[in-house]
Amino acid sequence: MKTFIFARISFRQNRLYWANHLINSIGSLLFGYITSSIWKALLKDGPNASSMVTYVLVNQSILWVTMFLPKGAYLPEKIRSGDIVFDLVRPVSLIALSFGQVTGTAWYNFLYRSLPIFIGSYLLIGLELPTFACVLPFFISLFFAFIISFFINYGIGLWAIAFLDDTAGRNLYYFLTAFFSGYYLPAEYYPGMLKQIMPLTPFACTNYIPAQIYLGKIPVLRSLALQLLWMVLLYGICSGLTRSLLKKTVIQGG
Repeated sequence: MKTFIFARISFRQNRLYWANHLINSIGSLLFGYITSSIWKALLKDGPNASSMVTYVLVNQSILWVTMFLPKGAYLPEKIRSGDIVFDLVRPVSLIALSFGQVTGTAWYNFLYRSLPIFIGSYLLIGLELPTFACVLPFFISLFFAFIISFFINYGIGLWAIAFLDDTAGRNLYYFLTAFFSGYYLPAEYYPGMLKQIMPLTPFACTNYIPAQIYLGKIPVLRSLALQLLWMVLLYGICSGLTRSLLKKTVIQGG
């Protein structure tokens, strides 16, 4: 219940900037159009072109839930401002508090960013709707992808607690996400062993797997099981690091 309260507060704070976010969504839609046009040209409107365009546009829509989350789950800015000290005395764990705040932002992003991009992609660019059997598995996979992305971002926040700056951790995250998430390329276009390794990474669980489930191209139960495994592993890692790092937290502001 306490986590839900923080999520609701975060949602309301983001809603104040809906007009600015609408402009960003239009920009994202244009970027999706450009990327899909490139794929159409490369595939010469062949049988795989429509599927690839849908893959790109689905990824473009869900990025606001799976990648563009608050940097470091808000922890780096709290370290710099000193507000982290107030979070540490709240009657809720730091992970639960951060999860609530990021969940509120992600839910806002889904309603005010992902959905407009998805609808615009369907009406204007050529995104195909999923089959009925893929709808529920897709949303389950998307929820799992959000949780995995949260834990990765929370890990960057813990990096800031350890080193007082999240720049290196954030840059490493963006590099690994761009390379292994499958946002730019699905696994079949990767060379050599990377074709087998990429779908198994936590980064692929945030974009590649939901998009492929949407298209009905990968086994659902095995893919969801892989996402669930990474959720458990990342939760264990983040919990252990939180207990260890909070013992030597340094406040920069306040």
